[in-house]
Amino acid sequence: MMQEAVVWGPLIVKYHWIAIIFSVLAAHVTMKYWLKGKGDLSKPILNDITNVLLWALLIWKFSVIIFNPVTVLNNPYYILYFTGGERGVLLSAIVVLIFLFIQSSKRRITYWVYAAVLAVGLLSYMIIYSMFQLIFNNPTTSSFQYGLSQIVLAIVLLVWMYSRKEGFEKPQEINQLILWFSIGQILSYFFKSFSEVVYLGLSGEQLVFFGCCSMLFGYSQLYKKREL
Repeated sequence: MMQEAVVWGPLIVKYHWIAIIFSVLAAHVTMKYWLKGKGDLSKPILNDITNVLLWALLIWKFSVIIFNPVTVLNNPYYILYFTGGERGVLLSAIVVLIFLFIQSSKRRITYWVYAAVLAVGLLSYMIIYSMFQLIFNNPTTSSFQYGLSQIVLAIVLLVWMYSRKEGFEKPQEINQLILWFSIGQILSYFFKSFSEVVYLGLSGEQLVFFGCCSMLFGYSQLYKKREL
């Protein structure tokens, strides 16, 4: 595990939260850089994404109240030490997507511009957070390979996005990004230790990403037929 905390006098800060803070800052800087040249659209887009991500963090943290209400009622301090876990992440993601869809409609900005900016931020976050994991986690061989594969995947996708920046206001480009990200995650999870095999040698997470790949590939083929 990542080392517990750093002590500055009476203040104790967990390395986990330090990693999150630096990753969030990196994501913010990268999103701001991506929006260069968007003129008056840059500020509202960045504000919308920043605000909803802050709300998403709070939802993830306090969704433990929704998913474990009895435990929280019996021990209110439970909120301080636990989060909503994977279900909290899913709930946060749904809130983010719905909020950005509403804001894009209100501002008359294509939703895919929001999606591209959000993708840049998430990939940057992934790079920095994975680096912290490798530095402070005392990783085993498998966890080191997994962390490194996450960094490489995020860097490759970021470079690819910047090389085709003008095209990332179209759904086809975002779909390709998600497709390649899902393929990368399927391969990356083979390095992850303690993954429970569910079906055909794949873990539950890999099956989810495989499902995403199948749907996006089907969509791309359908789109190509419509263009003919």
